[in-house]
Amino acid sequence: MDIDSEDQVSERAELHFLAALVDELMKALLEAQVMNRAQLQEIENAVSARTGAAPRAW
Repeated sequence: MDIDSEDQVSERAELHFLAALVDELMKALLEAQVMNRAQLQEIENAVSARTGAAPRAW
């Protein structure tokens, strides 16, 4: 494995960690009733539009 591949693996792991962290934070906001599902869906839709990915349902 060359250095570029090791960097890519490291960056991918960090992205997965951050995505999981955000997901858990959004769940906590929902459970604490700080935000409702519609508000979380707005965030999901905005992120999806920026990244070009399909939004998940909240």
